[in-house]
Amino acid sequence: MLQVNFVSMKYLSAKKIITLAEQLIKEANFLLPPKTVQKLQEFAVAETDTTAKTVLMDLVKNTQIAQQNKLPLCQDTGTAVFFVEIGHLVTLDEPLMVSLTQAVKNSYKSNYLRASIVGDPLFDRKNTGDNCPPVVHIKQIVGEGFRLRFLPKGGGAENKSIVKMLRPVDGRQGVIKTVIEAAQAAGGASCPPWLVGVGIGGSFDSVAEIAKEALFRPIGERHEQKEYAELETEIAAKIEDLHIGALGLGGNKTVLAVHILARPTHIASLPVAVNFQCHSARMATGEL
Repeated sequence: MLQVNFVSMKYLSAKKIITLAEQLIKEANFLLPPKTVQKLQEFAVAETDTTAKTVLMDLVKNTQIAQQNKLPLCQDTGTAVFFVEIGHLVTLDEPLMVSLTQAVKNSYKSNYLRASIVGDPLFDRKNTGDNCPPVVHIKQIVGEGFRLRFLPKGGGAENKSIVKMLRPVDGRQGVIKTVIEAAQAAGGASCPPWLVGVGIGGSFDSVAEIAKEALFRPIGERHEQKEYAELETEIAAKIEDLHIGALGLGGNKTVLAVHILARPTHIASLPVAVNFQCHSARMATGEL
């Protein structure tokens, strides 16, 4: 006799997902994470260069004005980037891309956020008018969990991000050299002090994704693996030695944090990606 085992499924409506996504879009654009604000405040106190110190104090003031007056932290409200973790026992009533696209349309309109997306990248750069389509990265996990992370990625910092395919023999020093050269090239055009996401491993396409995902780790949390934690600290110190400073005007405080994510890779490869996030290091996370 055939025995059928019924597995309990968790149902999530499109309405719930859209509501959560709209909340995260608004939160990310109006409020910096508390640990990021705290780091900017610490920088403003510690900075010895007079010009850079004034800039950092203005950046802190900007976060306060945005929060108090419910205004965007930056006029560039970015490409709408979502990272989704969805359990294998979760069922939806419409595709995630449909729900998240609708949320972007709703939230960017209702909160008067700038639409920054053109439909064709080369021949007809006409604004889509609703900041769509969003960029959506989906990862299936075990169970009934659903976590949504949102990052409004500004164009200035994004333009200075890189992917480089190193050789395995380049090793640790090759990674450091790649990140430092990227920081030198980025300069003030990417609005430091930065949060720097570094992806190591994976493949040509996936290493850029994990570099961006690394940005979500809260400032102040060290990598769980000692060797990578030490590498993050060393890279951050070498970036500070460049004296790029706040908004590229010089000074001693250029990097909020360096966060690394590493993944398995091919025996012949050592992919490295560097993804800069400007001082307005906006992001928000929610669960259902």
